[in-house]
Amino acid sequence: MIEIHAYHGWGFDDKFWDNLRNEIPLDVLFKAANRGYFGGAFDPDFSEASDTKIIFTHSFGLHWCTNEKLHKADVLIIFNGFNDFLPIDFFERRKELKVLKRMNDQFKKTPEVVLNEFYKNCFYPQKAENKSAEWINFSLLTMDLLALKKSNIKITNPNLRIISLSGFEDRIVNHIKTKQLQEISKNMESQIFKGYGHALPMVNSSDCWSYLCTVLPIFVGYANKD
Repeated sequence: MIEIHAYHGWGFDDKFWDNLRNEIPLDVLFKAANRGYFGGAFDPDFSEASDTKIIFTHSFGLHWCTNEKLHKADVLIIFNGFNDFLPIDFFERRKELKVLKRMNDQFKKTPEVVLNEFYKNCFYPQKAENKSAEWINFSLLTMDLLALKKSNIKITNPNLRIISLSGFEDRIVNHIKTKQLQEISKNMESQIFKGYGHALPMVNSSDCWSYLCTVLPIFVGYANKD
């Protein structure tokens, strides 16, 4: 049995994975974690009956997925991921810190406005619809936003196969951050999709799934499930 656990990024919830989930056959067990930004926090456990354990992460999802979970997995699929969110270059780093500070200051005053502007950048070059929520965990969103300043991943599972998928038009995680992601594993496999941005697995779920079916033998036969 194949089991997939998926961790969404900042500002989203478990529904982020709905389009990609619809591409995956029902006999693949799919569990979407929920950070709890809009309620319903959930972090699934792997079933002992699972033969192959896979983790999907999107953006900041890589950072709130625990290292304990990564150690149990066989494969890690990183969508639009980053290791250090801040650039190494001093001037670029200072500029990014100013952006984060301004975003955090604005979030305290008008969180819905900041979120919807963030979604526009996430979905670019596609259009994003404004997201409305009955309840928002402002403190958790703020805490994770501040955590970007010290983001760093250490993979301790030497047998973990890692595949990175990213969008060429990504306005949140640029090419420099994508390149820095390679630091977490020398054997990381990467694929870039032109014409798509930070919300890659949501807006181009079909091509993402087709690509994974070509590089992971366990998915052979699932690409044309219909």
